[in-house]
Amino acid sequence: MLRAGSLPWSNFNWKNMSGRRDFLKSLTLVSGSVALGLSSACKNTLKQKKLLAGIQLWTLRNEMGNDPEGTLKKLAVMGYDTLEAYGFDGQFYGRDAKEFSRFCAELGLELISSHTGITDENATAYARAAAEAGLEYLILPSMMGRPEKSADDFKRVAGEMNRIGAACKQAGIKFGYHNHDFEFRELDGKLPYHILLEETDPSLVSFQPDLYWMVKAGQDPQEYFAAFPGRFTTWHLKDMGNDGDSCIIGNGSVDFKGYLMDRDQAGLEYIFVEQEQYAEGPPLYCAEQSLLYIRKNLL
Repeated sequence: MLRAGSLPWSNFNWKNMSGRRDFLKSLTLVSGSVALGLSSACKNTLKQKKLLAGIQLWTLRNEMGNDPEGTLKKLAVMGYDTLEAYGFDGQFYGRDAKEFSRFCAELGLELISSHTGITDENATAYARAAAEAGLEYLILPSMMGRPEKSADDFKRVAGEMNRIGAACKQAGIKFGYHNHDFEFRELDGKLPYHILLEETDPSLVSFQPDLYWMVKAGQDPQEYFAAFPGRFTTWHLKDMGNDGDSCIIGNGSVDFKGYLMDRDQAGLEYIFVEQEQYAEGPPLYCAEQSLLYIRKNLL
């Protein structure tokens, strides 16, 4: 509920990361040394847009670390349509961005978006590189080491997001922010997520709701869609099992069908499957089962 109030990716050892939060912290401000929204008025145009099945490649982080090309081929055979990458620093997994995007396209996979350690310092270079590779979105996947202890901290980050969004817009790229659950812990009488929404320009900054984290934090995504229409253009579909961990889409408790009823109000353009724990089987198996459920029940 709403309450008041450059990194050497080619040599990076992804397997040593204990979780996404550790990975995100490792990215932060190191990338700053590299020199490199839809408004609610737009939402009516989305009603005619077919929703495609996408996947955030962090779901297959070990597979992508070991064999990116082979993993992408398997996703194409499964029938995924779109991709969201992670770790973009002007390249993808140590590979030329344009060549990587072209390889995806040859497989019938459209590289739409990437999570990235974007900052004030590298925003222009990253946005230009993303545009040259044909991306539509760059997403800041967390606070990435920025201060997050007070409401003022989040206001300052919102200001930076506006500047990053302006740099992205100038390059023809859309910029967004992906949440976890810490943004829903009240600070100085306000929810940080609410601060970010209020303090950012809808024409410059969109939001990528991770439905799992929102639900786990006790929030109702539909209340946000109603309060800030048109701001939530890309979604992470991540389900929650009985143990609280992520699971195959359709095997958990997240009400994807209900939330998708408000897709136009939210401003939804793309969905990306994401899973971080794999009690039900190997990551590729989980990715395939999630896709089968989505195609049968959500698209």
